[in-house]
Amino acid sequence: MRIFTLTFILSLLIIGCAIEPSKNSINPDIKEKQLSTDFTDEGIKITYTFTGKLESIEVFGQAEAWRGNVEAIAEADAMAKLTKFVYGKDTSTSRRVEVIGRSIEAAKDNKLTAYSNKEGDIEITDKQIEGLPLIGGTNAKTDASSTAERQASALNTIIVKTITDITSKGRLVGVSKVKDFQRNDGKVYVAVYVWSEKRQAASEYIKNRMQKKQ
Repeated sequence: MRIFTLTFILSLLIIGCAIEPSKNSINPDIKEKQLSTDFTDEGIKITYTFTGKLESIEVFGQAEAWRGNVEAIAEADAMAKLTKFVYGKDTSTSRRVEVIGRSIEAAKDNKLTAYSNKEGDIEITDKQIEGLPLIGGTNAKTDASSTAERQASALNTIIVKTITDITSKGRLVGVSKVKDFQRNDGKVYVAVYVWSEKRQAASEYIKNRMQKKQ
């Protein structure tokens, strides 16, 4: 009887450990979720994962319709915006890192559910994230915020390198125009250009195939 009782208690403990989720476990789905931060004044949207992996860079190029050759002018405008985004004097690297870091931290803390789409991905502007209260209060510095800041800093380095590669040849490289439209009663032509890891991989694959055939 004693052996049976001990065996029964041991079985309960094993079942209990199996049922109780690990406190250190992280929802695996969070790695797949995407977070888009739109830097509205710069006309650039950065999309990345909750863990700080760069997914895509989107930029809006504009041209006055009356000037003609609007596609070339819009592309030049897009390239100028990308260059200014990472090197311009009016752009603060520390602000960009802070905005991305706060976005990552708030997303992981489920503070941005109001900005989620049907797929659970989040789209927010830089001004919206700056308008939200700091998690934990003013000047709060937690382990979570420190981790998010490190992820944002690493992501910013990748963004700078990627944009440098995109604009290195004096034109947009590895970028596709995904749509265009008109504003102000047709007076302004707008083109939307996107770089993404998937597009880059596809471009490199095609390039390698073409080189092998030569």
